[in-house]
Order: sequence, then structure tokens, then C-alpha cells
Amino acid sequence: MVTRNTSSASLLEKDLGIVGDISFQNNLYIHGRVNGNIVAPTDSRATLYIQEDSEVIGEIRSPVVIIAGKTSGDIIASRHLSLKSTAQVTGNIHYIEMQIDEGAEVNGSLTCINGKQH
Repeated sequence: MVTRNTSSASLLEKDLGIVGDISFQNNLYIHGRVNGNIVAPTDSRATLYIQEDSEVIGEIRSPVVIIAGKTSGDIIASRHLSLKSTAQVTGNIHYIEMQIDEGAEVNGSLTCINGKQH
């Protein structure tokens, strides 16, 4: 039997940029720049943290997404989305539960996954 460390995390440092898609299962902290899609299984406990002064260009799919940086592309948060005051989001957002701090910028549509348009 194989056991997994469910509390493990991966970190993309400030001075690192990635061109290409990323898939992950647990926690992923982005401090740098990603030009590609970032995907976690919807049935996982994955959380994506996009830190202040970081940038993601591509689609984001994760159960939990916390954004303090800049994103360009659609976001699908199958459980929870949190936009911090420094967040700059360009793209459509699909969510179940969302928190937006004062100062966060969203340029796109907001759609509740259960079908309600906001």
C-alpha cells in the first residue's frame, strides 16, 4: 500500500518562469510567472496560491484558488475562490463559493457553477 503526504506543497519561486501546462494534486504556490494552464483534479484537496507580484497566463482549474497576483484566462474553482485586494483577473470566473476583497479587479463574467449568473 502506498501512502501519500496530503499536506505536501510545491513552490514556484519568484525568479522562475514556466512555459507549459502544470498539473498538481495538493498545494501549489506560484511566486513566479506561468504561461500555460494549471489544473488539479476537481475531487482533490488541491489549493492553488497565486502570490502577489506573480502572473499566470492560461486557464486555471482547481478546487480552491487564492489569487493575490495577476491572471489572464478563465478560472474554474470547483469549491472556493478568494481574490485578495491585489488580485488582477482578466477572464471568466466559474465558482461555487467566492470571496472578493476590496481593491481586487475582475475583467470578465462571474458564473456560479450551479447555473446562477452574477
